[in-house]
Amino acid sequence: MSTALAIAGVTQLLRDLLNDGIVDNDVAAAIGTNVTVHARAPDRLDEVADGASILNVFLYQVSNQPNWANQVLPTRDSIGNRVANTPLTLDLYYLISASSPEDLHADILLGYAMQILHEHPGLTRDEIMSGLNPSPVIAGGLPPALQALAQTGLADQIEALAIAPVYLGLDEASKLWTAFQTNYRSSMAYRVSTVVISREEPSSLVLPVLTIGAGNSGPMVAASLGGGFPLITGVNLPEGQPSARPGDVVTLLGRGLEGAEMFVRFDSPILPGVIEIPPDPGGTAGRRTVTIPDDPPNWAAGPYRVSLFARAQPGAPLYGSNTAAIQIAPIATLPPDNVARGVGGAVEVTLSMRPNLWPGQRVELALGGALAVAPARSAAQGDAVFTFGDLPAGAYPVRLRVEGAESWLILRERLPQPPDFLPEPPIFDPAQTITVPA
Repeated sequence: MSTALAIAGVTQLLRDLLNDGIVDNDVAAAIGTNVTVHARAPDRLDEVADGASILNVFLYQVSNQPNWANQVLPTRDSIGNRVANTPLTLDLYYLISASSPEDLHADILLGYAMQILHEHPGLTRDEIMSGLNPSPVIAGGLPPALQALAQTGLADQIEALAIAPVYLGLDEASKLWTAFQTNYRSSMAYRVSTVVISREEPSSLVLPVLTIGAGNSGPMVAASLGGGFPLITGVNLPEGQPSARPGDVVTLLGRGLEGAEMFVRFDSPILPGVIEIPPDPGGTAGRRTVTIPDDPPNWAAGPYRVSLFARAQPGAPLYGSNTAAIQIAPIATLPPDNVARGVGGAVEVTLSMRPNLWPGQRVELALGGALAVAPARSAAQGDAVFTFGDLPAGAYPVRLRVEGAESWLILRERLPQPPDFLPEPPIFDPAQTITVPA
């Protein structure tokens, strides 16, 4: 998620994008004078014009992003406690205008600006980081406002930034420039979508329900897929858990899961490439197992798409199955590296884990019902720091969540016990706790 600085960060990124394009295309040589790119209100351009050729980036409208409407949850409960950090999702509308006292200069500048943005319909994570996080040598000489933009969080938000033209009609353009109370300048409008702003405040998260209904019968769901060769119809995860961990064995169920050459492919939206590993020895055409390597530097916690590829014999065509969704859960190293109480009673937890955490991943730690979010990172790392409010001293159940994949807290499969030999209901794992000092 981004911070409240994200709007200014997008404006600065557009300025940089246009300025770099002007330099790369040597526009100054084409018009015979230097070109500057500003981010001012149109009625204040005369203060810096002084006969110069100018491109200006101005945020003229902010609107709600409707595609996120069903994701907006209440921030506080009925008694005022913060239960979520509800995201503020925005589309930003910019007016790119050109100004020059010379004939044709404004048209040339606007043409280059439109070409630059047409050929650059979005901003990648690397571009955002390099644009808003300059080297320390450069950053020290920047104004405070530009130095603050390093904390926008734009590079780590879940939505990519897309740039699209907005073609204003004569009536809309006339209303805009009338509102600016200044003379009309050659201009073009653009929309930047989507900016996701959210505060990373500690919140609460209820513990899961362990038993449902008489006899703890609960709901049962069976999935069925059809068609294709080979075909995955189901995935069995260890110990009745909703995810697998590094070192666990995952069972693939289906048809045609056989061949002289086989490998299982894991595809994560976070990792730079796919991971391909051979299935475990043995197995049948309807059942194959694969062991998740405990290899923290090369894996990431979170959602994966898994598929099986098989070749009937060497040189034969390679066939791929459909994909199934699984989650790889993180493993927290307990006890944590450090638990300390700071100023005002705030509790800071330093926790190591595996696999490594990657840039762009959202990492949360829940102690009982209290939730904290780890700061964003610029490189893969094996630990994170979480800051909670004033928690009372005591032992808390631990849930580490990375991109929605949660560490194991509940012991779900327990052996039958006498006298009736019925399975025991699930319980919280007593080993998954962190003790907060007084």
